[in-house]
Amino acid sequence: MTTRPTPDEALDQVMVRTLVPPALPAGFRTRLQAAMARSGADDLATRRAMLERERREQLAVFRGDTVRLRRQTIAALLGGAFVGGVVVTAALPWIRATFGAHSGLVLPLVGAGIALLVGAATWARRAGVPQWLS
Repeated sequence: MTTRPTPDEALDQVMVRTLVPPALPAGFRTRLQAAMARSGADDLATRRAMLERERREQLAVFRGDTVRLRRQTIAALLGGAFVGGVVVTAALPWIRATFGAHSGLVLPLVGAGIALLVGAATWARRAGVPQWLS
């Protein structure tokens, strides 16, 4: 049983048969190896220094982003707790008057509903517009 080459393999085979490789100048490989030997140690040290500097820069950016994210998270939690406290304080007399003995059950259910709505809105915003809406 023979296997058919993939389209990429078939293209490679046709290119090998069709295209003629360019001729290299005399002594090309010798000069290439000599140049690689001369620049090996210097390039390695230079590349190492560049990579270490790039790593330090990326770590600095990462640390800055982490601090910013922590501050935003704390601010959102404090703001949400404050707003929630204000809403409950303002709505509790109305809830007690409306639901009477069941007011202790209504408040957690309303809070859970609001939390679900906020979570769904956040998830939808991060996921983008669903395909069935576009």
